[in-house]
Amino acid sequence: MKSVLLTGITGFVGSHMADYLLEHTDYTIHASRRWRSRDENIKHFYGNKRVIFYEVDLMDRGSLNRFVNDAKPDYVFHFAAQSFPETSFLMPVQTLQTNVVGTTNLLEELKYAKQRGVCDPIIISVSSSEVYGMPKPEEIPIKESNPIRAANPYSISKVGHDLMSQYYFKAYGLKIITTRMFSHEGARRGKIFALSSFAYQIALHEKDYKKHLDEHKDGCFADGAFVIKVGNLNSVRTYAHISDAVHAYWLAATKATVGEVYNIGGNYTCKVGDALDEIMSQSIIPKQCFSVFVDPDRVRPTDITLQVPDSTKFSVETGWKPTIGLKPICADLLNYWRSIV
Repeated sequence: MKSVLLTGITGFVGSHMADYLLEHTDYTIHASRRWRSRDENIKHFYGNKRVIFYEVDLMDRGSLNRFVNDAKPDYVFHFAAQSFPETSFLMPVQTLQTNVVGTTNLLEELKYAKQRGVCDPIIISVSSSEVYGMPKPEEIPIKESNPIRAANPYSISKVGHDLMSQYYFKAYGLKIITTRMFSHEGARRGKIFALSSFAYQIALHEKDYKKHLDEHKDGCFADGAFVIKVGNLNSVRTYAHISDAVHAYWLAATKATVGEVYNIGGNYTCKVGDALDEIMSQSIIPKQCFSVFVDPDRVRPTDITLQVPDSTKFSVETGWKPTIGLKPICADLLNYWRSIV
C-alpha cells in the first residue's frame, strides 16, 4: 500500500490534510508529532489503522531517520513549523531553528533515503506568501517572480525554508514542489490568528449574551458593551477556505511540476476589518452591541499589509480553483468556536 509522510499533523493544516487523505485516498499516513504536543486536532484519528503516529522532533536527526525509513513514503507533506508571525517576534531564534534548520534536517534524511534506495518521494515543501513581504502597489497581484522582501522573523525563516527546498531539488534531485500559500482559514485555526481570534471572542461574548437572556429575558445591552480586541484592520488579505487549501496541496503533489514554485490563494480580497464586519454580522448579538478596540499587543512591530495572489500558474497546471468564499469561511470559524467555548 502506498504511504504518505506528513509532518505537523497536530496543527491546523496538517490535521485537515490528514482528513483529506483519509477521505480521498487509500494511502497509509505516517504522521509526526512532538512529545506532549496538544492533540485536540487529532483525537478523531486515534484508533484509525491508516494513521500511524511517530514521536519526531525536527531538531533530532535520529527521530527523523527512523520516521523516513519506517514510512518509505511515496509523498511527503511538510507542514511542521513555527507558524505564528507574532510568536516569531518573541522567539526569533527558535523560529529560525525550527523552520530553517529543522526543514534542512528533514531534507537531509530524505536525501540519504534516496541515495540508499529506500524511497524517492514527491515532496510538498510548504513555504508561505509571507516571503514576499510588502509588495509595491504596481506588483499586485503577486506573481512567483516577485522579489522576496521578508519583513519579520517568521517570513525570514520561510525564505530560508523556501530556498533550502529549491537547493535540494537542484543539488540532489529531490522531487520537491514548493508552495506559497496565501491566507487560509477554517475550523481548528488557532486563535492567535486574526479572523479566528475575532470568532473566538465573539463566541465567548455570545455565551454571556445567551446567559443574560436566559436570566433576564429583556436582551438590553448598552451599545458597544461587547469589546473585540484587534490589531491592524487595514491589512489587505485574500482568503481561501482550508478545504480548498488541502485540495490544492494534493493537486500540487499529483499534478504540479517538480522543481517549480507555486502561489496558491483564494479569490476573495478585502481588508481584515471587512472580514471582522462579516463575522460580527453572523453573530446572534446585535452589531451595535459590539465595540472594537485596537490592542497595542496585537499590532506587529513590522507588518505585511498587502497580500493579493496571482495563482494563475498553479490553476493552469492543476485545474485548481477556490470554491468557498468569505461568508462560509467566517461561519465555519464562528461555529467552530461556538462548539468549543
